[in-house]
Amino acid sequence: MIGAGTFISPLLKILTTVAILAAAYFFIVRPVLDTTEKAFDTVGPAFEGFDEVGPSIRKSFRQAEQIQSQQAASSSAQIKEANKLLACINEANGDVNLIQRCNERFDPANP
Repeated sequence: MIGAGTFISPLLKILTTVAILAAAYFFIVRPVLDTTEKAFDTVGPAFEGFDEVGPSIRKSFRQAEQIQSQQAASSSAQIKEANKLLACINEANGDVNLIQRCNERFDPANP
């Protein structure tokens, strides 16, 4: 009996462990994997429309960059004209007639 008990006890432990692992797989792991797969199958088509949005977004970014560069150039030109006006006023040394001519010459309303 001593020999049979030493063989059966470890075998029962191994079988019990295998049975617990199999039950955990079939009742926990497999349902979670199936649910995850179903979730990806239902969500996947929702992302298919984003392929068409990409070029539109890139086009919008390009347009925004162009507008920004045009505004920067316009601002630079305005600053340059304002500096010319200030230089002209400084050269007038307080002469009202010369300052009036500077205003007429560099008036943005009269191109």
